[in-house]
Amino acid sequence: MHLHRKGHRALRGANLIYLVLLFISSLAAAIMMTAPSAATLQNLQTGMKGPDFSVRGLDGQAKVFADVRGKKLTVLLFWSTWSVNSGDALKRMEVLYGKFKDKGLSVVAIDVDGQDITRDTLSKIKAEIKSLKIEYPVLVDYGLATFHDYGVIAVPTTVILDKDRVIKYELSGFPVIGSDEMAGYITGIFEPGAAQTVKVKKGYEPNDEAVRCYNLGMRMLKSPRSAMMAPVWFKKSIEADPKFALPYISMGDIYAAQKNPELAGQQYKDALDKQPDNVIAMCKLGKILLDGGKTAEGKALLEKALKLEDSYPPCYYYLGYVYGSEGNLPKAKKMFDEAVKINPMDAKIYIYEGKVYEKQGKTREAASAYGNALKIILKQ
Repeated sequence: MHLHRKGHRALRGANLIYLVLLFISSLAAAIMMTAPSAATLQNLQTGMKGPDFSVRGLDGQAKVFADVRGKKLTVLLFWSTWSVNSGDALKRMEVLYGKFKDKGLSVVAIDVDGQDITRDTLSKIKAEIKSLKIEYPVLVDYGLATFHDYGVIAVPTTVILDKDRVIKYELSGFPVIGSDEMAGYITGIFEPGAAQTVKVKKGYEPNDEAVRCYNLGMRMLKSPRSAMMAPVWFKKSIEADPKFALPYISMGDIYAAQKNPELAGQQYKDALDKQPDNVIAMCKLGKILLDGGKTAEGKALLEKALKLEDSYPPCYYYLGYVYGSEGNLPKAKKMFDEAVKINPMDAKIYIYEGKVYEKQGKTREAASAYGNALKIILKQ
């Protein structure tokens, strides 16, 4: 009798896990259609104007761009206490700040530890800044409004603006070569004849009319009432500057949301035709191929994208899903873990991890992963 009751409780427990898994899995499918991925920048690039912001300092006082603007350059360094490379990025920028602050360089560290900043988190931020002896201003992005406005995809991320808030340089993550080039760029602005100056390849800068139309399209997408007009402005942007890659990607996203993979894939291909090294377009096209059953082709494209840019989370979790579907769980887990290191606030990491575990019949692990995704979505 005792054994019978024990077995019955075990069965009920298994059924409960299954029901929870079924509920969260269904909710995750809806999230996949609506939750934005957190891109170096998702919707901005060199030559475009960065959004203004209002972010509070450690003293609680709000600061806008005009309050922290440098006479020549302003560096926005998005960082967090949980990011492995943020400390190195903060320290390197402290050296550059000390050297050029009197020549027109302003540096602002914007903490993006999470959607909600608790007292404990604030204490960690202050302790980290004190430990690293950072002298430039530190702001805390409560609610992550600026993080999302700039479309940051990796932490740390560095965005360099001129006095008119135009983006002159951007660096996702903190790769050794990339950080050297960034330092060389800053040095070259303030010491043009310096021997250590590194020549930096500039990305394509779209014309003003194309950018204006693109920005209008992006604003339209933020409101359900005006979203249907967004494609009109993206098409106008393409007409104004056919070499501008971002409106093609945005059109591709719209077609993907409408479940039209053929048109979406063509837009991503068009973006890559204009900008062959655009990792965002490459990754999204890779997903279209995977969803269409072209696994080998999609996998190869994603792996190529990851070699070009190792700090774009979707590349990791799409590949994680592929490896997991192939039965290589250790490699899949590694991909998901790497994505979490870059941006633990991207719910899709945990959704794809949950999908892998679900395929493998690991219901507890799947429910845990989906639960992590749900926590992030509910906080947004």
